[in-house]
Amino acid sequence: MNKRLNIRRNGKKKGTAESLIAKLFIGFLIIMIGCNLLTPDKKTSEKENRVLEQRPKITMSGLLTGSFMKQYEKYLADQFAGREFLRRVKTTLSRVGGSKKEQGVLIGKRDQLFEEIVMPQPELLEKNIQSIQKFVDTHEELTINMLLVPDAATILEDQLPVFAAVEDQRAVFGRIKKTLGKSVNWIDAVKTLSKHSEEKIYYKTDHHWTSLGAFYTFVDAAPSLGIKEDVSSKYVSYPVSTNFNGTLAAKSGAKMRIKEEIDIYVPQNTDNDLIVNHVEEQEKMATIYHADKLKTRDQYGVFFGGNSSVIDIKTVSQDKRRLLVIKDSYANCFVPFLAPYYREIVMVDPRYYSGNIEDILQTYKISDVLFLYSGNTFLQDNNLSGVLSSEQSNENGVLNKKRTSETE
Repeated sequence: MNKRLNIRRNGKKKGTAESLIAKLFIGFLIIMIGCNLLTPDKKTSEKENRVLEQRPKITMSGLLTGSFMKQYEKYLADQFAGREFLRRVKTTLSRVGGSKKEQGVLIGKRDQLFEEIVMPQPELLEKNIQSIQKFVDTHEELTINMLLVPDAATILEDQLPVFAAVEDQRAVFGRIKKTLGKSVNWIDAVKTLSKHSEEKIYYKTDHHWTSLGAFYTFVDAAPSLGIKEDVSSKYVSYPVSTNFNGTLAAKSGAKMRIKEEIDIYVPQNTDNDLIVNHVEEQEKMATIYHADKLKTRDQYGVFFGGNSSVIDIKTVSQDKRRLLVIKDSYANCFVPFLAPYYREIVMVDPRYYSGNIEDILQTYKISDVLFLYSGNTFLQDNNLSGVLSSEQSNENGVLNKKRTSETE
């Protein structure tokens, strides 16, 4: 009899405990739903330095195809209440557990973060190389240089996490150089940066190279670019920020407390007056540097304000050459070194430019061309071949805007 009573009591206690847990769980869900409903959506994540998913619109086609639910899942993942706190907790627990990788970012030694090296899709890489070769063959009158900047994991191998395996970017660059042959003047940034691997040539918390890395490469590249003087002592550097924390830290949630310095290099004993025209935005400035960006998380945007489709730089250089730089964001801290040596520099980012490169060549009377990309961007770029194609038309009217603004 006592045994039966004990069983009933234990069962009652167990049922009461399960009921309490269920009620607490339901209450927690109600609180979370309420918080999510009351918390306004954010457009961007300052810490991650990216645009967040917004609430998708309900459409019949979206419901039928299932695309609405996929978009809504991404929206919930980006907008749920307490996301930043829970993200920090996850990163901390992962680090305690010995994880060396977060959100595709490798967490290396000496506080160094690395973007993984991507391997190119053979068809895409072949298409890009063929488009460059065709461009070169069509414009024999132009002097064409190519500079692919290796990503940090290629150069700072000794700082990679233990047992981390990364793709061989050196070998990929070698194949690209061999395929292009003598059609372009190849600037070997791998060789240059390898000589300075113990110096601060890459940011620890960001995927970009530093101004120092760009400067070393510029010094070695100067002869290939037709710059005859010794430029190694022509510039002086100044820090413009000492609290930079970059995109890799934001993406991974690791090393968020690391603060880094951003330097700019200014030519000595040289008149460096210039006019920088953001063509599509129709904005003109008398400087390359956007100090307002230093007040944001995207401090690397101090160089030209970030990426833009077409930027035209008019200088006071006595040199008559006009340079076209077909580029990604790695060029933004490299191009300032070139300003004293060209009459005009035009920067085109194929990721944002939907016009035709022939329009650029004719409008600006280009004499020299420099392809300047980071390795990872070039190996994934599906815009380059389209921009180099002579079959595209200038539908977005970027250059027409330029002509209009210059005649006003």
